[in-house]
Amino acid sequence: MGNLPFDAEKEDIEEAFSVFGDIRYVRMVYDKEKDRPKGIAFLQFSEKSDADSCLQRAEVQPICIGGRTIAVKQAVDGKQLSISNSKSSEKNGKDNRNLHLAMEGVIKEGTNAAAGISKADMMKRKLALEAKKKKLKNINFFVSTDRLCVRNMPSTFSETDLKQLMSKYGHVVQVKIMRDIKQANSAGIGKSKGYGFVQFSKHEAALAALRATNNNPSTFSSQKRPIVDFSIENSGIMNARAKKGSVSNTDEKTPKVKKSFNLRWKEKREKRKESSAPKKPKLDPESTSNSLHNNQPQGDKIEKSKKKKNKKRRHAGDELKKPDQESDSKNSAKPSVVSESTSETQKSAKPRKKGKSERPNKKQKRDKEQGEEAAFQKLVQNYKGKLQSADQTKTFKKWYDD
Repeated sequence: MGNLPFDAEKEDIEEAFSVFGDIRYVRMVYDKEKDRPKGIAFLQFSEKSDADSCLQRAEVQPICIGGRTIAVKQAVDGKQLSISNSKSSEKNGKDNRNLHLAMEGVIKEGTNAAAGISKADMMKRKLALEAKKKKLKNINFFVSTDRLCVRNMPSTFSETDLKQLMSKYGHVVQVKIMRDIKQANSAGIGKSKGYGFVQFSKHEAALAALRATNNNPSTFSSQKRPIVDFSIENSGIMNARAKKGSVSNTDEKTPKVKKSFNLRWKEKREKRKESSAPKKPKLDPESTSNSLHNNQPQGDKIEKSKKKKNKKRRHAGDELKKPDQESDSKNSAKPSVVSESTSETQKSAKPRKKGKSERPNKKQKRDKEQGEEAAFQKLVQNYKGKLQSADQTKTFKKWYDD
């Protein structure tokens, strides 16, 4: 049957065709990528006479379901179907994305395989299936043939335990459990996120492990069963890894553990300290070039260059002092009275030596301010005392005393 509505179900088809006789089964064809019916179904009657009467009636009077006229034809034999499939596969090409493995391990609600599954596990399976369908809509994603994704694992399940479980079904190449580095223990191993990946050397071993462990109540527990399916891979990431040569087929005895967030933060802080430390001053290019030509040691060359610089500074200082000395000699001929205040100002006017400026620190400033305040208060007290003593000794005469 063809031209069925996409929202049509088995019950609708059985109701429309049960008029012609007893129906043995109805099978609908689904589009795996779009996750909806293709509008095609197969129906088998219990007797051939009922099928013939249905075909005759469909030629005369159309059969409608959901407002659509159903195209009814006789099904093709198995041999003819295999020949038509081979021709269509030659036209369409090979399934490079392995989409036929996408539904392997999927358990739908209401089926016999779903008996005994808890509601939490069933919800996890639904969410995993939806995420898988979303990924496979992108042509860059494909289904791996030898790598399994194991979900719903206990937090205490380690890489060695997972490898021991899966090695019964074939040679295990790689085992990896996804961990949360922010919740690392004292050894730097992060907390398990409850899912991981197992890569086998052959597709047959991976398929056998999937069918044996998926939804097995004896693996973990009856209320928390493993959810196993073929891993969805990104072709772009896989090609980049292949170019860098990071993918290796060697068996890893000990899994690589990422460093915790605290350890990485400490290492970064130490690197920053090293980078912020004062670097040694670089030598002058002239002195280094001269040291290469001459056989003298490099330390002597540096000392000589320093002495030359000091001589130049002294020479410049002598030239600055000469006009001051001439003016002093002229002034010394004339008689002059020099006070202590002028001598102090001259001393202060002398050029300071080059170096670090002597600035008073906070304590010295505070002591100076306190001393000035105390001196000012002392002056105020002395002035008050003088005024009070003057008022007491002073006698005022009245006008009539004269």
